[in-house]
Amino acid sequence: MPDSADSKLNDLLRRLPDWIRRDLASTDASRRARAEDSLHAMLMPLIAGGSAAGKDAG
Repeated sequence: MPDSADSKLNDLLRRLPDWIRRDLASTDASRRARAEDSLHAMLMPLIAGGSAAGKDAG
């Protein structure tokens, strides 16, 4: 079941840019907040049901 939420989440985590990974661990609050906001934006389609995460209603 490649389209399951679990496999989509694993795929998203594998594709995270290095800057997000570094900034999530940063001691600089503004860098960490930027990374958290970016990760939030990437996760929301998965949480909302995944219909906006790579599938067109075409």
